Amino acid sequence: MNLSRAALILLSAFYVAKAQNCASNDNGQCDFDPFNPVVCGPDKNCGYKNFCLAAAAGYDVEADCCQAPQPSSCSFLYDPKVCGSKACPYDNLCIAELAGYSADQCTDAPEQCPAGDDAQCSGEPSNPHKCGSGKQCQYENICLARSAGYDITADCCQDTRTNTACTANIAPVSCGPPTGKQCPYDNQCLADAAGYSENQCCPAVPDGTTCTSNFAPVTCGSIPCLYVTQCEATAAGFSESDCCPQATGACTSEVDPVECGSNKCKYDGLSCANAAGFSSDQCCKLPTETSACPTNLDEVACGSLNCVYANPCIAELAGFDPNSCVRSSQNGDFNRPGVQSTGESAGAAGAFGIQKMHLIAAILSILGLLSYQMN
Repeated sequence: MNLSRAALILLSAFYVAKAQNCASNDNGQCDFDPFNPVVCGPDKNCGYKNFCLAAAAGYDVEADCCQAPQPSSCSFLYDPKVCGSKACPYDNLCIAELAGYSADQCTDAPEQCPAGDDAQCSGEPSNPHKCGSGKQCQYENICLARSAGYDITADCCQDTRTNTACTANIAPVSCGPPTGKQCPYDNQCLADAAGYSENQCCPAVPDGTTCTSNFAPVTCGSIPCLYVTQCEATAAGFSESDCCPQATGACTSEVDPVECGSNKCKYDGLSCANAAGFSSDQCCKLPTETSACPTNLDEVACGSLNCVYANPCIAELAGFDPNSCVRSSQNGDFNRPGVQSTGESAGAAGAFGIQKMHLIAAILSILGLLSYQMN
């Protein structure tokens, strides 16, 4: 999903990313310093939450570091800039401005796409790919991309062939599995031409969308699509009734699925539902497996919440005594408390695992974003 990737960088990096080769000397001496993020080192790939931590790691903050953007929401647009006398790099002007620079202090970053081996790849068929963190480096075939140093699976996306009959309208989408590599395209037609289908792509947050910096991720639609806030999801075309809040706190790895709220949001367990903002009296238990049950519709309502299940067998698998449940034929229409269980198992309903915050880390890791040191 596009999911406003820049916003994920800004909002999530200091919370879930770990630097792989960045110095740290955090002995608690910086715990009371204010949040003022910087990135340091020759490649500006080591992030620290404040000046104190950067200095403790051995950096001269004035000479070796650049101001990192404060948490906010910028578009995914990859239009790299370098700013100030230290040529601090940023993915676009919005992010640079969040770091304190003005437009007249920044210039376009020089193109930095490694060249492929033309001689080695001259006989390869056309199979265009775009590679790199912003998918800005284009190669005519897989051989050229590989010889340029890219891992096709991790770093590249299938590009659209030049003879594709698509319009030039900009309605950006990002395609790929929720926990996997995301490939951006200007519209769904171009994504289709690159080999994706509509049910593998999510609408992107339009450039220029302004939302608050509150980190309150939601998933929307059937794929599902992940956005940093409901504001971004709305900008991408989803209403609140299409979306479910994500867990923003710790939840256990239990698999005891529940379904919560009027949007029938599914979670791995009650702790994850609680972390997403639901209380126990808003959730009904779901069975983890229903294959042993008949498929007939014989609805029953169970428990104090009147949790509705497709038939008594499924209700029993969810932990209820079917004899304590009420059939619709006995009680007419149920007074459903905003929760209607269809009797799907956890596996059939899918997407339970994406409710956990490690999804954000997975996306950031796969996208090859800046490494940040959690201190």
